[in-house]
Amino acid sequence: VHHRCILNSVGIPLSRFTCTREALEAIYDSLLGHEHMSKKDILHRDISVNNIMISAYPEVEKCKGFLIDVEYATVVGEPGS
Repeated sequence: VHHRCILNSVGIPLSRFTCTREALEAIYDSLLGHEHMSKKDILHRDISVNNIMISAYPEVEKCKGFLIDVEYATVVGEPGS
């Protein structure tokens, strides 16, 4: 089944970071998100610099960065994963 969901951008591409600290915090928070997914037996399968975003509103979102594009994610152990 093919699907596509188009939404307004909710973050800033990692390539547009304004300082090294901002980039590192976004990557760190993305790793925490990946760890959380892993603990739920979900494997992202498409992590790249293009799929890490900087939070546009970190004071509201409580994070500096996050992962996007989870359409290739799979549940570990399910048939076909």
